[in-house]
Amino acid sequence: MDDDDDKISTLPEPMKHHILSFLPSIKEVARTSSLSESWLQTWRSFQITDFEQWLVLPRYEILYRGSEYNDPCVRFVDSALMRSRHGMPRFRLIVTLDMAPHIDRWLGTALDYHVQELSLNITSNGMDLFDDDLPALPYLIPGKVLSCEFIKSLTLDSPVKIDRISSVSLPSLRSLHLLYSLIDNQMFRTLLGGCPLLEGLSVISCSPLSELKVSNLNYLKRVTVVSCNDPEINAVSIQSPSLESFSLKSEYGCDKDIGLVVNVSSSLRYLEITNLDKTDDWLRQFLSKFPLLESLTLKGCRLLQRIKISNPLLKKMSIKNCGLVDIRIDAPKLSSFYYETRRTLPSVWTENPPYSSVVGLGFRYYFAEDPSSLCFEELRESFTRWSAIFGCLESTVLFYEMDEGMKDGMNEKLALSAPGVHHLKLVFDATQSSCLLILDCLFSTCRPTTILLRLSYPLLKKALFKLFLSH
Repeated sequence: MDDDDDKISTLPEPMKHHILSFLPSIKEVARTSSLSESWLQTWRSFQITDFEQWLVLPRYEILYRGSEYNDPCVRFVDSALMRSRHGMPRFRLIVTLDMAPHIDRWLGTALDYHVQELSLNITSNGMDLFDDDLPALPYLIPGKVLSCEFIKSLTLDSPVKIDRISSVSLPSLRSLHLLYSLIDNQMFRTLLGGCPLLEGLSVISCSPLSELKVSNLNYLKRVTVVSCNDPEINAVSIQSPSLESFSLKSEYGCDKDIGLVVNVSSSLRYLEITNLDKTDDWLRQFLSKFPLLESLTLKGCRLLQRIKISNPLLKKMSIKNCGLVDIRIDAPKLSSFYYETRRTLPSVWTENPPYSSVVGLGFRYYFAEDPSSLCFEELRESFTRWSAIFGCLESTVLFYEMDEGMKDGMNEKLALSAPGVHHLKLVFDATQSSCLLILDCLFSTCRPTTILLRLSYPLLKKALFKLFLSH
């Protein structure tokens, strides 16, 4: 290539830095230094903000050779931080615990550069179990990190211990994410007390935290709580006039969830509940507290059987793997309904059908290992009934079966009637051999104007031929 054709190398340095920022890893950024003298200079001036130990050292050296092989990583981080004397917008560090002697120093340097986004992940490489000279988990977060006036986002993603800090001052913090951190109830209250402008909070499997109580945070909008049940969180109280989104999840699902006390601001608009074992009555009473709710997602709530959803503003509803028998809906503004199950499809009842405002209707259906004609009969009845209830113009149907195909003798045609559907999306498992039968059943009465069909290539040709015959 002639020099005149190399337009990128003549771009201003800040623009080339912006281009390099889209590369997925720092190793690929470093390789550009071999292109030319110009790119070498660009690499030398490129600011590095994300540091992952195994991007500098092979993973096997980190796991098996010990801390004496960390010198290249230490030199790399030290050199990169030297480039950031004029400020550092972000500092993201993922290292093993044997780097602890350097972590405090690197954090101090990042704070000196007025870092605004700080993310820390310190894990064990397993060597601390055999080497007494290495520090043991957990890493104790320095108090100066929690007394920084310019940090806007803080993520602690590892068994980092937050303790023995009498006061917290994070006046600019907008986003706080605690993942697998070690923090007790008192320290958690102290931490939140120093974050007056907090807008987003995530607390994921933190221990020995057992009570998550949030108040006096007038700007808090988004909260995510995940409990690992060891020990379980027994009380959640989020009181904020600005709260819009709340997600409550249990990692495994446990009968202890039944005693969980949840109290959330009535301003809530988006709610997600996952793997929480609560009864029908609890859900009904809980949802009645949120008159402004617009989106509801229920996943893996195995105790639910017969639920009633009544809300004048609800627009979107998604239910996955809850094993419901009966759903009653009173939501005149509902525009999207999605259901996923490995079991029998539930009966759906609405107050004033059809819901002509529903634009998208979708469900995912898992066929049993040994399906019979009853599977198709149930599917036909449910799809026909649901289409009539919702009267929607768009429909997404996802078919999955647990084995490679249906019985050879299964060839009867059942009509899946959905005459009002104009836009249809069908997704099949890549190994599913029964998709042609399902297509034949579906298009015997359904005549959508547009179809999105996703399946493996060997079946695509046959499927297109069947679609051609059906129209």
